[in-house]
Amino acid sequence: MTDPGVVPPNWGFYMGDETKRRRYCKMCNVWKPDRTHHCSICNRCILNMDHHCPWINNCVGFYNRKFFIQLLSYVYLSLIIVVFFTMPEMYTRSMELTRSPNKYGESTYFCLETVFLTLAFCMATLLICTLTNFIKFHMKLVLENYTTIENLEREEGAKSKFDIGRRRNWEQVFGQNPWMWWLPLHTQASRPIGDGVRWRVHYTRVIDEDEELPADEEGMSQASRLLNQGNASANRSTR
Repeated sequence: MTDPGVVPPNWGFYMGDETKRRRYCKMCNVWKPDRTHHCSICNRCILNMDHHCPWINNCVGFYNRKFFIQLLSYVYLSLIIVVFFTMPEMYTRSMELTRSPNKYGESTYFCLETVFLTLAFCMATLLICTLTNFIKFHMKLVLENYTTIENLEREEGAKSKFDIGRRRNWEQVFGQNPWMWWLPLHTQASRPIGDGVRWRVHYTRVIDEDEELPADEEGMSQASRLLNQGNASANRSTR
C-alpha cells in the first residue's frame, strides 16, 4: 500500500505560530504539524491522518487518501456489476423452477449453483447498501476538508478552518488534473496539492478560533499580541 506520509526529519515550527500548534509527540520525538496524529498501530506520526484502516492494514493519510477512496469506488462498482449480471440469471432460474418444480431435486449441480448465485447476489446487495453511506460520508469529508478524526471532534454545524472551497478541497486530495482523479497513479500530476505540513486556511475562521483560545498573561491570545505588535510597527513607520 502507498505510504500515507510521515513528519519530515528535523521538522520544527516557526516562531510566532499558535501555541496550540506546538504539539510534540513523545513516542516519535518529533514536533507534529497541524492535522498530524500518532497512530498507535503503525507507531508513527501520520500527516493529515484520517484513520487506521484494518482492511488494508495501513493508515489513511495525506498521500494515500485518494487511493483509499478509489478503492471504495472500485469495490462499489464491482458489486454493482455482480448484481447487474446475477439478476437476469436468477430470473431465468426462477422461471425454470416454476416450469419444472423437480429440477432442483434432479440436478445437484444446478441446485448448488443456484445457492451460490443467490448468496453472491444477497451479499453484493448488502455491501452496496453499506458502502453507499460509507462512500458518501468520505466524499462529504473531502469536500468539507475534514478528516474522520477531525469530524469526531467537530461541533455541530461548525466548518473547518481548512475549508477553502469545495474545488480546492477536492484538489488537495485528488490533485489538479481531472483526468487523473480516478486513476490509481502516483505521478506528479495526480498527487495531492501541498506537502501535508503547511495548510491553507480560511482566514476568518482562524480569527474566530483565535478568539476562543485562552488568554496569556497579558490577557491577549498569541495571535492578537502579534497583530498588535505589527500595528505598532506600522504606526512608527508612518510617523
